[in-house]
Amino acid sequence: MQLKAPFLILFLVPFYLFSQTKPQEDDIDSLFDDLDDMTIEENKEVIATFKSTRLMLGQSTERVKKNQLHFRISHVFGKIKGIDNFFGLDNINNMNISFEYGLNDFIQLGLARSNKPDKTYSTSIKLSLLRQTYGENTFPFSLSYYGGLDIKSRTYFPEARNKNFNGRLDYVNQILISRKISEKLSVQLSPTWIHRNLTETVNDPNSIVSIGIGGRYLISGSTSINIEYFDTLDTFDAYELKKNTLSVGFDIETGGHVFQLYFTNAFALHPGKFAINQSGDFFNREINFGFSLLREFSISKKNKH
Repeated sequence: MQLKAPFLILFLVPFYLFSQTKPQEDDIDSLFDDLDDMTIEENKEVIATFKSTRLMLGQSTERVKKNQLHFRISHVFGKIKGIDNFFGLDNINNMNISFEYGLNDFIQLGLARSNKPDKTYSTSIKLSLLRQTYGENTFPFSLSYYGGLDIKSRTYFPEARNKNFNGRLDYVNQILISRKISEKLSVQLSPTWIHRNLTETVNDPNSIVSIGIGGRYLISGSTSINIEYFDTLDTFDAYELKKNTLSVGFDIETGGHVFQLYFTNAFALHPGKFAINQSGDFFNREINFGFSLLREFSISKKNKH
């Protein structure tokens, strides 16, 4: 009994103290106010909707942060036919080299070059207009604008066309709308308008509208599976629904690098071309394998003392 008494006293003391001290209502309200301040996060931006500034071939609502530079090199190989062409790897169909720089956290500038089909130089700007937020004041989606100017540098025949500089220009305009539905799932809608000053034939329209849809599903902390489809509206004679651009692949993030591996029926790697691709039938095995490698650099200026 002598051993049990101290434990009994310790057990009863809290109840005695509680019965003697009743909390005031104001104290309770203050306690809950403190808890609210700790748990409510106002206007916090949703981050990592996608792993990079591109969903697959097309742009995403992600942007390069201020004083960051993204260098990307992309390849797409020949159509996968079998072992005879080593499943397309014997032929490099196209290559794209690009630089994207964050002027600030809302404006991204870009410069790129694709070798096919027109040896095209591309300049671009991306404006981050609205960002999805969570907390007390939420906003349901992110909204960005992407504008590009493509300059074709190849030699034309007949030669008289080479003197028409305006005829080498294409204009790309995209509205990018995305939502991160959960930690794993993100989706995006990309209405696209492309204007070509000069077309290959008189029957082709100068302006074409395409609707891009896509998404990503995170299968691990560093890997996601992505899908992207551009539906070109039926506005010209050569239009074929089955030849719209479809891309399926993976993002793999490793530190400052992002690897993208994809299968696509597109051969072009700049939006002025692949968004109106009309290249091959994905479901008839007219598929190319491609990949891109992204490297991030910080070029912020060091403080001088």
